[in-house]
Amino acid sequence: MHIFIPAIWITAGVSLFSGVLFTLAGLPRRQEPAFLPFGLLCLLLSIYLILTAEIYLLTSAITVGQVERYRVMLLCLIYPLAVWFFGEFTRLSKLKPWLIAFVLVFGTFLIVNMFSVGSLLYSSFTLGQPIILPWGETLNNLNGKSGSLFGLFYAASYGFFLWALWRCIASWRSGLRHKALPLAAYLIIQIAAVVRDQALAQSNDLTVSLGQFVFLAMVLLMSFALIREMQQRSKELAQSLSDLQAETERRRHVENRLHHMAYHDYLTDLPNRRLLREILNGALQHHHTTGQLGAIVFLDLDHFKTINDSLGHQVGDLLLQQIAERLRRALPESRCVSRLGGDEFAVVMGNLGSDRRQAEASALQAAEALRDSLTQPFLISHHELIVGASIGVTLFPNEAADVTGLFRQADLALYSAKAAGRNTAALYAAQMQEDATLRLVVEKGLRAALDKHELQLYFQPQLSMNGDLIGAEALLRWHHPEQGLIEPRHFIDVAEETGLIHAIGDYVLTSVCSNIRKWSQAKLPSPPRLAINVSPWQLATAGFAAKVQRAIEQAGVDPSRLTLEITENAVLQDMEEVAHTIRQLSAIGVRFSIDDFGSGYSALASLKKLPLHELKIDRIFISEMRLAPPDQFISTIIAMAHHMGLYVIAEGVETEAQRLALAALGCHGFQGYLISRPLPLREFERWLKTPRPVLEPAAQAQLRLERGKS
Repeated sequence: MHIFIPAIWITAGVSLFSGVLFTLAGLPRRQEPAFLPFGLLCLLLSIYLILTAEIYLLTSAITVGQVERYRVMLLCLIYPLAVWFFGEFTRLSKLKPWLIAFVLVFGTFLIVNMFSVGSLLYSSFTLGQPIILPWGETLNNLNGKSGSLFGLFYAASYGFFLWALWRCIASWRSGLRHKALPLAAYLIIQIAAVVRDQALAQSNDLTVSLGQFVFLAMVLLMSFALIREMQQRSKELAQSLSDLQAETERRRHVENRLHHMAYHDYLTDLPNRRLLREILNGALQHHHTTGQLGAIVFLDLDHFKTINDSLGHQVGDLLLQQIAERLRRALPESRCVSRLGGDEFAVVMGNLGSDRRQAEASALQAAEALRDSLTQPFLISHHELIVGASIGVTLFPNEAADVTGLFRQADLALYSAKAAGRNTAALYAAQMQEDATLRLVVEKGLRAALDKHELQLYFQPQLSMNGDLIGAEALLRWHHPEQGLIEPRHFIDVAEETGLIHAIGDYVLTSVCSNIRKWSQAKLPSPPRLAINVSPWQLATAGFAAKVQRAIEQAGVDPSRLTLEITENAVLQDMEEVAHTIRQLSAIGVRFSIDDFGSGYSALASLKKLPLHELKIDRIFISEMRLAPPDQFISTIIAMAHHMGLYVIAEGVETEAQRLALAALGCHGFQGYLISRPLPLREFERWLKTPRPVLEPAAQAQLRLERGKS
């Protein structure tokens, strides 16, 4: 029965199979560095085992010597390959120096073996008695004579096994126990077999060696270890891939969320200003192509800050969410509702037709629908809230070339709606841009206007109904170097907002007092009284009375020649402080006049408590007054002024019929273009010196009219 030799052949076959498998797997797998050296090692072991099997079958000592030389050559290659494999297998960081050392040692043995008589280990062989194994198998028994380097070679072999043992211990200590265990098992088997074979080799007797079967144990153990490691890495790779897919999905979700947050309002989930710009850009391109008109609507909640301040931001946020939902429902889905921030919303509307008038009407109708949707109360945290909205509308395409221009136009229309009293809608007009441009010029240049002497006083005379000069009003004008003459209605509001009204007021006050003194000292014709307009901001400032008194004293003029014109609203702002200031100045002789009476919201009871001297009827009532029969509204104002003991002056009188009608109602004086337009200082002084046309006395004119009717 043949068992031993076939077992060696089987071991060689297993080694060959493993060698081919791991060599092919290791060539492309750079991430598995132990595969290639292990594959090459198995291939060499398979050849070594084949030669070993042949030795047991050969009967010629010469042939055995030749085969033995090849076996030693293979051993000289196997040991360096084993160092390479074990180094990679145990993850030795500095493998290269060890590999070079073993290559040099066993390379030397390889060269010596090539030129030795016989082989490196045995110089000659003789045939002995055949070996009969227990099961009856017969093997040739060859006795070899040890060569001169026999001891050195096996010393180098022991050095290799000691090095492998060190790598086993190091792997265990570094936590690579799954690598240390199979390596330790192999080393135990290998060392035991080597010790046995060496003992037999010392007797120069080539009997049956178990070393070749240890190779099978090594191949199997290392193959299983490498396969297990590869499976573990595949599992880890699959897990990493799964984790990567999960992370990619999570990141995609986060990116989508961040993208949504970047383009939507966090509170209402409406598109924000950034997304609105993109939507509007697309709408502009579409409408440029199709010729269809669209509109952008800006909506600003009126007095929303009051709700925030009184009920808290939590209530305000809930209100904004409900408002957003109402605005969404108020218009078809084709309309894009967005929140610009704070209490501002915007709506983009398209396909309004190609007729501009019809498109404007449709846009305003939609704006009114938005405003009406907010008229129903909002119930939030047991609070019933009612909000209004100011709305600005502009059509596109228009002269605005881009989205920024459309935003500016919608803002201007919104500002116009607020100025008109709020809770209304306004359509953009080119005049709004001109006004905005002028306001910007005013804001930039007003501060320097005083220093550059661009502000000048104009004077408009005031006459009694019989034609006597009773006074004049000093009116401020701004001679802008680029815009020309700018009237007060364009820059006084800006001056009040910026605080420059105080410096401008000081300039007017000192200039008027200086003119009164100059006229008096030169004994020139001059009006008995000179009136100036006083802003509510000036009147409510502490120390204003002292400032006026100081200007009068420095100029050395009679205080009774100065009239301060105040509006009805100024009286209502801070009643106690204003009343105190008026009483202080009235006590030294300064006269006070209620300017533009009828255009404000004065309380008559409050006016009666003040030491006023004069009342001026607003020019708008004069321009619209009914001449015959007499205008009852103006008649009531004049009668009320008489009852309060006030001198009445009508502003904006332009015709003789108006003068006579006012005279008939009991008006004391007038000013307007019937007398003269506002004049610069030099022209006003010439006007004072020029004889004026004689006016028909009011009583005589009234009598003449009554006779004509009879």
